[in-house]
Amino acid sequence: MNRFNLYGDLLFESIKIIGTKPQHLTRHFSRLMKGAALLNFETDSFDFDIFEKEIINSIKKYFRLKSNNSNIARLRFVLYRNANGFYLPDSNKVNFYTEIFSFEPSLSIEPVSVGIYAEQAKAPGPLAGIKSGNALIYVLASIRAKENKLDDMLILNTNGNIIESTSSNIFWFSNGKWFTPPLKDGCVAGIMREIFMEENVVTEKSCSLNDLINADKRQLSNAIQGIRDFVIIT
Repeated sequence: MNRFNLYGDLLFESIKIIGTKPQHLTRHFSRLMKGAALLNFETDSFDFDIFEKEIINSIKKYFRLKSNNSNIARLRFVLYRNANGFYLPDSNKVNFYTEIFSFEPSLSIEPVSVGIYAEQAKAPGPLAGIKSGNALIYVLASIRAKENKLDDMLILNTNGNIIESTSSNIFWFSNGKWFTPPLKDGCVAGIMREIFMEENVVTEKSCSLNDLINADKRQLSNAIQGIRDFVIIT
């Protein structure tokens, strides 16, 4: 087995493809490079041109071979430490690969149903904001969501604050203002979170269950599915 899969020693970006065009590519690359610096990846031989070329070539191949008529897809770009060894790698050099999956956006206008996942908590810290191979809490929360016939689960940090869902950042609107959990609470630095905060006046605030229950509006955001309303099922 590859070392990077065994230890989750990788970063990934999930990129939405519309009409063969990758969305928000420079934002994805910027986040990828911030994560690479945190993980001590050596990226001297990896730059935006390589990133973009790999993605464009993968998209062309996918749409040339695909059998359906959809012009929307989901691309996963994985950057990993290309090394041997156990916990201690013998190199910090990187390699990468891409995968593309068909994606049909939901046409439902119904809010997403979410519960609270309280069996495990996510610790805040620099690594909490990156998209790495360490995703067990999201796996377990997704299993619970399915068991409870819910669309998603909200994740708590070790301080008991709600920080995100399994795949989305959260926003809530209350008393005429938008709010979202701060990155220091442990949520992923989402692409749509970044865009939403550029386009709206948003206050960063630690989130309690009461904040969401009493909110006038609650929304999930991610780069693939965009912005969706949600309701909490307790």
